Amino acid sequence: MSNGNLPNTHLLCLIAADLRQHFFSVVLGILIVCSAIYNVYTTHETRGLVTQIDRLAQDKDDLMMEWRNLLIEENTLDEHSRIRRIALKQLSMSQATKKNSVLVELR
Repeated sequence: MSNGNLPNTHLLCLIAADLRQHFFSVVLGILIVCSAIYNVYTTHETRGLVTQIDRLAQDKDDLMMEWRNLLIEENTLDEHSRIRRIALKQLSMSQATKKNSVLVELR
């Protein structure tokens, strides 16, 4: 039975001795693998953030367009209000009613 365990024990001793002898290379290899994994993670996060920036820029453009449309609408409504106010105050005009309206028929 001891003959069966001897090669396994000898192999483990050889592996341990080899790891001790090449400790710097093993640590360097582990660091390279960790660096590569971190690089992949960082690239993934960066792509997600770029996508989010593009989406937010599109939302900003949509909101700016809506804001310009609202300003145009406000100016249009303000102009009608201004005309009505001038008509009432300076020209003494009033809203037409049935009493002061005349219907003209064309023949």
